[in-house]
Amino acid sequence: MSGITSTPIYTLFTGADFAPSETVFPPIGILPAELLIEIFSHCVANEPTTPLTLRQVSWWWKNLVDSSPRLWQTIILDNADSNTRFSEHQVALWTERSKPLKYDVELNVDDPDYILPLLSPLLSSINRWRALRLSGKHDEEIVMASLELTPDSLTHLHLCLHDFDQDDFDDEEPRITFSPISPGECTNFALNIWISHLPSPILLPPLRFVHLTIAEGGQIGLHTQPKYILEFLTSCSELESFYLSGWPHDSPVIGPLPAVHLPTLVTLHLKSTCFARAILSQYHEDGDSEDEARDYSQSPWSDQATGMGLRKLINRCNPPIRVLEMDFCDMRTKDFRYVFDRLPMLEDFYIVASDMSDKVINLLRPIFPNQSDRVVQLRLPRLRKLRLANCQRLNGTTIVEALTGRAQWTDAHHPEDTLVEVVVSGCERFSQWDRHLLSTVLQNRLRP
Repeated sequence: MSGITSTPIYTLFTGADFAPSETVFPPIGILPAELLIEIFSHCVANEPTTPLTLRQVSWWWKNLVDSSPRLWQTIILDNADSNTRFSEHQVALWTERSKPLKYDVELNVDDPDYILPLLSPLLSSINRWRALRLSGKHDEEIVMASLELTPDSLTHLHLCLHDFDQDDFDDEEPRITFSPISPGECTNFALNIWISHLPSPILLPPLRFVHLTIAEGGQIGLHTQPKYILEFLTSCSELESFYLSGWPHDSPVIGPLPAVHLPTLVTLHLKSTCFARAILSQYHEDGDSEDEARDYSQSPWSDQATGMGLRKLINRCNPPIRVLEMDFCDMRTKDFRYVFDRLPMLEDFYIVASDMSDKVINLLRPIFPNQSDRVVQLRLPRLRKLRLANCQRLNGTTIVEALTGRAQWTDAHHPEDTLVEVVVSGCERFSQWDRHLLSTVLQNRLRP
């Protein structure tokens, strides 16, 4: 336009006149670092993965972005990513660059089964979380400041199998929570997650939880398989206790089953599950075969699992077992023999609803010497209390003969270790006449 003096663009940005032939830096290139960081922070607020793009512009921007912790304070993880292992690389970069500041974790998950795989790489720095936000089919936010969680205090993992497609499921119910393991106790916490399937160990880094609970979703709800349970346990090598709360169901067992090494496991609790044998059995071990006695049993698989599990328990018990109660569980005859031969300190033996045969009760008789061995042998030499309840396979005559022979010999030779209390109840083949005969030897030691 006439009458208006044009000012060169480089004069507006630099405040100085340069000859047009001189090199001119782009305007944003001369901004101070503090102003650039402010601009970058607005970009990051709208798109948290922006630091990855900004640091590729130039070596100066890369150094600036990498040395600005506030730009790395939001980690967004998405289960739609085809490469789930990318999350571990992303987590390592964000947690390192955001130091020493705290950061937010945002999970965009349509499938709750991805919550644990996405979160697990971040658990080692949970003390730095400001908030955990869940979005997708369900929105949820957990403010972490009041929990004071640390990697060492997050000791328990509770996984609840739930069918999210049920009509009566409340979409407002949480998918994930943190809670003290007991009311008023704020030194150990549990991570509680509702899922529909146990995640594959391929998606998981090693987990540091020392206590694990897996609960199936009810009698008509979701069930799992021992294969998936055992595969998940391979990621939990530091476990000290494992609780499985299941429901009886007749699904065929999927194989092959992996072997799991849990060197620090102290407590194992399997409740209401038909998968005991599959979970407990270890293949190619001494004694892990069919029962040579061919005794009748209603549940041969669980019998074998109980026997193999008790064999392992006996080998690890120090001090030895003094009380053994078997309530609605059973073993093979070979396992009873193995156990009775290796419990020299057992004083009380209670067994309810066992399918054990006469061969088992006969194991309690004294073994008298033959010509080459003049030492009388006695299994469970310290046994003082015996209770047999609802053992329907036992013959009354066999019970009388076995316990009479034992009591007469121990009364005469080891009165300090003889039977002081015997209860036989609910055993259909133990008649009133059998009770009378046994009472003539045991007298008031035979209780109703």
